[in-house]
Amino acid sequence: MMKLDLDRQETGRSDLVIRGTLKLGLSDGQPDEVQVHGILVVQNLESRVLLNGSLQAEGQAECGNCLEEFTVRWDVPVEVMILRDVFSEESEGVTLLILQRKGEVDLHDSLRECTVLAFPHAPMCKPDCKGLCPGCGIDRNRATCDCSENEIDPRWEGLP
Repeated sequence: MMKLDLDRQETGRSDLVIRGTLKLGLSDGQPDEVQVHGILVVQNLESRVLLNGSLQAEGQAECGNCLEEFTVRWDVPVEVMILRDVFSEESEGVTLLILQRKGEVDLHDSLRECTVLAFPHAPMCKPDCKGLCPGCGIDRNRATCDCSENEIDPRWEGLP
């Protein structure tokens, strides 16, 4: 569920369970589709509703070092404000802003944006991933090679 019903939301503080699939549409090697789940805190005030918390996302990605596909998991901080005064002059700052007076608010796009922004820049399959050999391209996690670690690319020889 990725919707919040403003008409049935109690005044004050409550929890909203989030569970579902998001299509991220990221570039090759990054997750196209992820599962997200978690609980967001909802603070229903008179003219606004604040949602904040952290979700967990999981999807398939390529390792930034060895290019192997693996399951990547990451935390997704969420901060969304729903303003019931749709004519408000308030700016969003760092918080995502939704203008809606009543009815069900579809949180899909806001949660997708939070998930994309929180995705790690170069995810690694494991903390000690050795990556690919720059000389022969072999995966150093699976095999070793005879390439020299100190071999200098001839294009860079003139540099100190």
